[in-house]
Amino acid sequence: MYLLPFIYFASLTFYLWNKHKTFDVSVYMSLLFSITSFCCVLMVLGGFMSGSGVLFDGWEPEFGFVPTVLYCGLITLTIIPFSFIRPEKLNTIGNVHRRLLLAFSLFIVAQGVVMLYLVGDSISDLLNGDFKLLKDAYYSGDISPADVKMLTMPMPIQAMYLLSFTTLLGLPLFFHYTCVEKRSLWLTTPLLFVSISPILRGMLIADRTEIIHYALMFFFCLVLFQKFIGRRERNFLLAGSVPVILVGAVYFIAVSASRFEDTDEGTGGSVLEYAGQSYANFCYFYDNHDPNLYYIERELPLTSYFLLKKQYVDTKEERTAKEGFFIGVFASHVGSWLLDVGVFGTIFLSMLFAAVCCLVIGQYNRTAFDIGDILMIFALGAIPTFGIFYYRYYTIATAFVYVAAIFFYILAKYNFVWNSRSTELATESAETMEPEKTEET
Repeated sequence: MYLLPFIYFASLTFYLWNKHKTFDVSVYMSLLFSITSFCCVLMVLGGFMSGSGVLFDGWEPEFGFVPTVLYCGLITLTIIPFSFIRPEKLNTIGNVHRRLLLAFSLFIVAQGVVMLYLVGDSISDLLNGDFKLLKDAYYSGDISPADVKMLTMPMPIQAMYLLSFTTLLGLPLFFHYTCVEKRSLWLTTPLLFVSISPILRGMLIADRTEIIHYALMFFFCLVLFQKFIGRRERNFLLAGSVPVILVGAVYFIAVSASRFEDTDEGTGGSVLEYAGQSYANFCYFYDNHDPNLYYIERELPLTSYFLLKKQYVDTKEERTAKEGFFIGVFASHVGSWLLDVGVFGTIFLSMLFAAVCCLVIGQYNRTAFDIGDILMIFALGAIPTFGIFYYRYYTIATAFVYVAAIFFYILAKYNFVWNSRSTELATESAETMEPEKTEET
């Protein structure tokens, strides 16, 4: 049965690619789950079924038919709406609220500067330090040096630091300004630079999550904006990506080696377990979690905090004790929902998510979006894209990403007095766009 998810997602990937005749967002998402499912197969065949976060140790997991169907079916349900987006069909991406979007762009650049200031003193020490020691200190409850420094800053600086995950929206904004509006790279590159702020923040606790998430969403943007990426942008991205990829790979390998140096499986086997455990843990959740326990801290972090004064990170140990197993493992986004709200709740959330995506994306083969739509698609797309591990927006800090995206999405749907002229300009731009610009690849 453990072969079925790989066969299914590999077939789904080929079907979507063959049907659309292009590598679009839905193909990309399906391919990611094909890779993780293949890693699960290798994990089982190689005997890497203990430690490194996998829930069962010495137990032969039962990959049941029902959890397997749920896993494949619900993930597919969250991917399918993105198949409505055909990057090769896009003719324009408008910008209705130019001034407001510019102000937000400047704000996240300022956030990036604040982040660099707060982590700058610690980066050099980090690169010479013990990654395992840093991670163990974080698990024991110690806060990072940047957090300590942040608490001594004025309240506006503290607020910008707490909202720093919104700098991730600098990724789609960089692609929009650079590839669609063809702005100077000197003006747009700061957006790309500050979008790595969460990575710098995570490095202080020897975290790999943010660098993986960033890489996944960077390729998401490459796929989404592929029609607008011209020779200039392609050369810049190729030249800039090589050193960044090398540095990121060295950091990832160093952290992984320090983390797993004492494990029986070694670094390679432990990384394989991390990559392939989502399906196995989903099945374990289905078989072993208490169906009478329900939680909403992870799905509604803002609501839980402001109304119930509870957060997922604060209740993880309590929930682990009640469930009888450690809950902080990778089980995909639908696996996270399964543990929190049960089977029927997961089906409902998956259907609700698909409905919201359909509402945002609109009709099939849509040829024009506003940048507000794109920001919302980016925020929603992170759920199934990073869903190869778990549900992304489980903290207040990460939730502000989709709050900001919702804000611009709603604004894009209304013609306020202050943006009437920009709406006319966006319309004129869409009507008069030169064919050679839209066809350049």
